[in-house]
Amino acid sequence: MSELEIVERQNAIIRIQSGVIDELFLLLMQHISVEEADALPVIARMNQAAEIRREIE
Repeated sequence: MSELEIVERQNAIIRIQSGVIDELFLLLMQHISVEEADALPVIARMNQAAEIRREIE
């Protein structure tokens, strides 16, 4: 397997994981309030990841 194929597969894995995280987050938001979500440490990490992504694009 070439390096390009490996990178493409890793990228596919990341896209799948990202979609799953989005779906799980939407499910979570159906069961907790916005205030409760804002208090979750994971939200800060999600915002950090979003900021890094914006910097790359």
